[in-house]
Amino acid sequence: MNLHGFLPIDKPSGWTSHDVVARLRRIIGTKRIGHAGTLDPAATGVLVTGIGRATRFLDFVQEGHKEYVAHVVLDTETDTADVDGRIQRSETRHPAPSHEQVTEALTRFVGDIDQIPPKYSAIKQGGEPIYRKARRGEQVEVSSRRVCVHDLTLLSYRHPDLVFSVSCSAGLYVRSLARDLGVALGTSAYLHHLLRTSVGPFVLDQCWSLERFSDAFDSDSWPLLATSVDTALLEMTAFAMSGTDSTPWYHGRPVPLASNAQTSDETVRAYDSDGRFAGIGTAARHGNQASVNPRTVITLR
Repeated sequence: MNLHGFLPIDKPSGWTSHDVVARLRRIIGTKRIGHAGTLDPAATGVLVTGIGRATRFLDFVQEGHKEYVAHVVLDTETDTADVDGRIQRSETRHPAPSHEQVTEALTRFVGDIDQIPPKYSAIKQGGEPIYRKARRGEQVEVSSRRVCVHDLTLLSYRHPDLVFSVSCSAGLYVRSLARDLGVALGTSAYLHHLLRTSVGPFVLDQCWSLERFSDAFDSDSWPLLATSVDTALLEMTAFAMSGTDSTPWYHGRPVPLASNAQTSDETVRAYDSDGRFAGIGTAARHGNQASVNPRTVITLR
């Protein structure tokens, strides 16, 4: 079947992201399916999958901002920093952190922060996910990474349970945020549950459950079920080609821009002379010459 597009799924608890992809492959009848941004098995919420040629653009979706609602439990530490791990320590802190102390601690994590990902994660070292090394008992060294937290809001708190919402850049581990919040409060903490509410332009309300999608799917209904490839890239500037520009574009050659065009080495979504989405490119200027250099060329005909 010649099906292409993005399909946001409300991932159920207990499923891996790969489990969701495998299920969709059986429903749709194609192997060309991938996903943007892995969710841990216990987590739920927005998992964006790409079907057909949309798989080529999953990296751009994955790099978009993300939003979560996290339920954290204080005074307990697990080896994975989440509910699936083994309890390493559990003790009640007296007195318990006040509401004001929790709110103040959260403010320390807003902005650009250096974060150490959990050792039980899919980050690869030597071509192998580090969680496999950790499970074998091998020593795992994880370097810190710079991430950005745009907003962090306490939604509820009744010791030892607290719930917060977070809006962040790609690359942030909410498990690590929960762990580090515990340290900031002078105790331990783990992530009890995580709900992802948005990835880039995709929000939870527009997600399909696997059961509902299975009932609704057939190839004729596909345009009503999936999101077109370019719709997921609307944050990029649009670039429309003239009739003579389409041929070089589809051959991977730069397409000129008007001499007065504003360029800033930005990624743009391109449309050919017939108005069809033709991929993405990078707008750049070299002296007096401005052009769009093809980066990912696609033909959805």
